[in-house]
Amino acid sequence: LTDMTPPVTIIEGKEVPQAPLKEQMRTTMRATADKSLYWCRQFAFITGVFGGTECLVEKYRGKHDVWNAVVSGCVTGAAMQAKSGPQASAIGCGGFAAFSLVIDSVMGTHS
Repeated sequence: LTDMTPPVTIIEGKEVPQAPLKEQMRTTMRATADKSLYWCRQFAFITGVFGGTECLVEKYRGKHDVWNAVVSGCVTGAAMQAKSGPQASAIGCGGFAAFSLVIDSVMGTHS
């Protein structure tokens, strides 16, 4: 036979089944809002760094091709991992550059 009781978690010192519904909803909404704000900031950072870098690289090189996105991806990946040290920055650079190359190759946005 299986045990059908749900796992018990604790929110603000109370077990979830015993916490009032209003308190459960407030805690859940607050956690969701905090996580949404975190993702909003991350997306804004990625968009700003990638877009700005791609614009600067394209202006400097005078070409509109896939390599602008690759360089921008490298800078963005390195900037995202800058607080984690140089090895993490190098991995972030390579990963985001490869991702940018694949996406631009698949989408075919450059001639």
